[in-house]
Amino acid sequence: MFFNRLVLIIYFIFSVCFSQGKVDGVAAIVGKNVILHSDVLQQAQFVAMDQQIDPSKNPYLFEKIYLSTLNNIINQYAVLDVAAKDTNIVVSNDEVDRALSQQIDDFIFKAGSEELFLEMAGMSMRQIKADYWQDIRDMMIVERFQYSKIQNVDVSRIEVLQFYNSFKDSIPSSPEKYSFSIIEIPFSASESSDTITINFLRELKGQIQSNVASFDSIAQIYSQDPGSAPTGGYLGFTPRGALVKEYEEVAYSMDVGEISDPVKSEFGYHLIRLLDKQGEKISTQHILRATVFSDEDKTQIYKSVYDIYSQTAGNASLFDSLSTVYSKKHKNSSGKYSDFPASRIPDYIFTQLELLIFDELSQPIKVENGYLLVYFYKHQKEFVPDVDNSWDLIYKYAKQKKQNTFFSEWVNNIKTDIYINIFNN
Repeated sequence: MFFNRLVLIIYFIFSVCFSQGKVDGVAAIVGKNVILHSDVLQQAQFVAMDQQIDPSKNPYLFEKIYLSTLNNIINQYAVLDVAAKDTNIVVSNDEVDRALSQQIDDFIFKAGSEELFLEMAGMSMRQIKADYWQDIRDMMIVERFQYSKIQNVDVSRIEVLQFYNSFKDSIPSSPEKYSFSIIEIPFSASESSDTITINFLRELKGQIQSNVASFDSIAQIYSQDPGSAPTGGYLGFTPRGALVKEYEEVAYSMDVGEISDPVKSEFGYHLIRLLDKQGEKISTQHILRATVFSDEDKTQIYKSVYDIYSQTAGNASLFDSLSTVYSKKHKNSSGKYSDFPASRIPDYIFTQLELLIFDELSQPIKVENGYLLVYFYKHQKEFVPDVDNSWDLIYKYAKQKKQNTFFSEWVNNIKTDIYINIFNN
C-alpha cells in the first residue's frame, strides 16, 4: 500500500538492533503533529536493513532513504489530519486492541516464544501495548480512509497488459510458501499447583495489611516480574488496553488504595494495588508469581496433545476445527496459515515441515511452554509470475499501482492546505 509506515509498525521490533540512542531534534511539523528526527532515523534504519544496505558504508544512499522515509511519514500525518475530521471513518478501541494483539501474536509466532519476542524488543509487554496502541489506531484510520478513496479505482485488461509489458522485468518473484495448521497447547497448572501459588500470595497480602512489611518491599523480594520488581512493582499510569484483560478488569473495579485477591492471567497470579484512577488511565503496582508446573502437569498436557494427534491424523478438516478450540497461543488466526512465506516461519516449525509429506500430521513436539502439533498441507516453490500462469497476481499488481498513483496525487493536493514545516538537521 501507499504508506511504508504500515510495514514499519508491523516490523518495529527489528529496528531495535539499529538502536543508537535517541537523537534530539524536530524533523518536521505537520499540522499539530511533531515528527522527531530520532523516529525518522529509526524507521529509515529498518528500511536500510530490509534492503541490506549498511548506512556506514553507503551514507549518500542512506540519506535518500532517510528523506524518503520522512516524506512517507509526512504524507501519513497529512492524511491523518484529514481523516480525523471524516465522521464516516470510525475505529473503536476494541478494534485497536484486537489489531494490536494480532500484531503481537504474529511477532511471538515468528520469534518462537513470547519470552524471545520480549527479549528481542527490549521492552515489556505493557510497554509495547502502551507505546504502539495509538500508532495502530492511526494506522487503521489511515487505512480505512485510503480505502474509501481508492475502492472504486480499477484496471482494464488492456491496462493490465500495459503494466506487465512495462514492468515485467521488475516484477518480484513470488516467494516460497507453505500452508499448514498448528495446535499449540501450553502447560497448565493443576488445581493443587494453583492453590500453592494463591495461598502464598494471600500470605503476602496479610503481611502487607498487618504492616509487617510494605507492598514495595514485598514486591522487590517476591515479585517475578523482572520489569517492575526492582522498583516495588510500580507500573505507573497505563491507558486501558495496555495491560492484560484479567488484570484491568479487577484494577478498574477497585477503590484507590485497595489490594486485590490473587488475580490469574496468562503470566501467573497477581496481587494488585490501585494507586490512582484518572478516567481511562490507572496507576497500579503489583506482585507477580508465575505458575509452577509440576511433572504431573506436563505429563497430563502431553496426554491431551497425543489424544488430539490420535483423533486427527489423516483428517485435516477435523484438525482445523480443533485448532480453533485448542490453539491458545495462535487464537487470532485459529492456528491455520495459508500460503505463508517460508522466510517468516519460525525455525522450530519449519524444521517439522521439512520432515513431513503433504497431508501429514507431526507427532507431538515439545516446545518451551507446552506441546505443538503441525499439519502440513501444501508447499509452493518460488516462481516468477507472468500473464500466462499468474493473471490474478499481475492484475493485483497493476491495480495496486494505479490506486497508489491515484492516492499519491490526492495526497499531494491536500498537502497544499496543511501547515508543513520541514527542518534541516
